[in-house]
Amino acid sequence: MKKFKIGEGVTVNSGPMKGIYGNVVWYNEENGEYLVRFTGQQQLFYTADEIIAWE
Repeated sequence: MKKFKIGEGVTVNSGPMKGIYGNVVWYNEENGEYLVRFTGQQQLFYTADEIIAWE
């Protein structure tokens, strides 16, 4: 079950991208990971537990 929607603004709670604004761009249903794009080229996969909604 998806916790975040495509296009939703998020950040991550740990690692080098912590506190940086990103957008959810894809959800991999096979492994339950979200692809989050932080800049035009920087994008990484995260689980729902690693992502926080941007406020």
